[in-house]
Amino acid sequence: MGWQVIDSGSLPPGQIMAKDEALLHQLDKQSDPILHFYEWDRDCLTYGYFTDPTRYLDLDAIASHKIEMARRPTGGGIILHLTDFAFSVLVPASHPHFSLNTLENYAYVNQCIAKAVVLFTGNQVQPELLAEEENCTAACLGFCMAKPTQYDLIVQGKKVGGAAQRRTKQGFLHQGSLSLAFPPASLLESILKDKSQVLAAMQQHTYPLLGKEWTFSQLYLARQELKQLIQAALLA
Repeated sequence: MGWQVIDSGSLPPGQIMAKDEALLHQLDKQSDPILHFYEWDRDCLTYGYFTDPTRYLDLDAIASHKIEMARRPTGGGIILHLTDFAFSVLVPASHPHFSLNTLENYAYVNQCIAKAVVLFTGNQVQPELLAEEENCTAACLGFCMAKPTQYDLIVQGKKVGGAAQRRTKQGFLHQGSLSLAFPPASLLESILKDKSQVLAAMQQHTYPLLGKEWTFSQLYLARQELKQLIQAALLA
């Protein structure tokens, strides 16, 4: 079974989410699996289909920082797309790694992503799948990188990769994100309603692949490299 690789280039967040949802609806049980790459054309965040961002975010501050919001067709919490690498994977029901067990679908994709992370870091880290979900406060439940969940990618006890999925009879959509750098703390303090707990949880649980010192040029190059590595890992 071959893979279809789609690179949509730079788009507004709402268009990216709409395209992922359309790809899921168009998926047939016998379709080839799809790897979907894209880039955000503006500062933005996405939130899970059942998440109410007004519970967790100061919308006036979001507007003042010109951060655009878009709802994902998958679940999960809020994630800022300022310093991450995001991608999507669609797997048809006929694929040998498709499962009716959602956790097994997470495990399949994230095990492939882990191989890409190992190569990206030059074998300096060994990501593993989180065996058991950790407890967190109600405020942190709304944020992807503030709460490690089962089968997330973990490095040195911290979360480097998160994801959300939506499954139909035809297959599943996996929307993933890898942390490259920690978003500016001053920005987070400005937009978060619960500044202390959520910011502390993010700092405690996030593993940025580029470390504390980074530039926008490094972010760009990292995203281009990860595209190649993730494509190679999934298509192997």
